[in-house]
Amino acid sequence: SSGINAEYGENGRKFMFDGCPDTAWSSDGGKGQHVTVQLERPAVITRVRIQFQGGFSARQCILTSDGDRPLAEFFPADSNVVQEFLVTVETPCQTLTLSFGQLADFYGRLIVYSLELFGE
Repeated sequence: SSGINAEYGENGRKFMFDGCPDTAWSSDGGKGQHVTVQLERPAVITRVRIQFQGGFSARQCILTSDGDRPLAEFFPADSNVVQEFLVTVETPCQTLTLSFGQLADFYGRLIVYSLELFGE
């Protein structure tokens, strides 16, 4: 992913997935922010749930799969609330990238408290 490389630092990537509401991933500033997730096995993704810190969010998210094949685009609000988006993915994917655009922060920083992918 883009952003802070320290896996175990105070703001490491693992904190997007730990289920704790008090931890978060903080990116570096700039354009091209993204997160790549490697699933244990291929899955058909049906929903994406994400929680940003208001003021450090993305107002556009593009989900792509293996080989940069676009799967879905959705538009979160600049808010602290957990937001859920239905996506229509017709083929199983194992590697997914969520790219963030239209960043709320002037310097291009993101803070993500949680990211969950649901599927079959």
